Amino acid sequence: MVRLNKQDETFQHWRQRMLDETSRFIEWGLQHPEEVTWIPKHRVAAGHFSERLKNIFWTILAQDDRGPE
Repeated sequence: MVRLNKQDETFQHWRQRMLDETSRFIEWGLQHPEEVTWIPKHRVAAGHFSERLKNIFWTILAQDDRGPE
């Protein structure tokens, strides 16, 4: 989980920490694809998601307590 910015941390340190955490998450996700939450997608301006799909996605996301508060 992302830690809050420390008062003595510079922007560059904070930026690097965020990049490092993102990199670790991507590596983990590539090694464990079965544990990654699926995010629906489609081409830009090529339609829309059904209400059912939107409701399912947001219900799953809202119930996942691994995210930020």
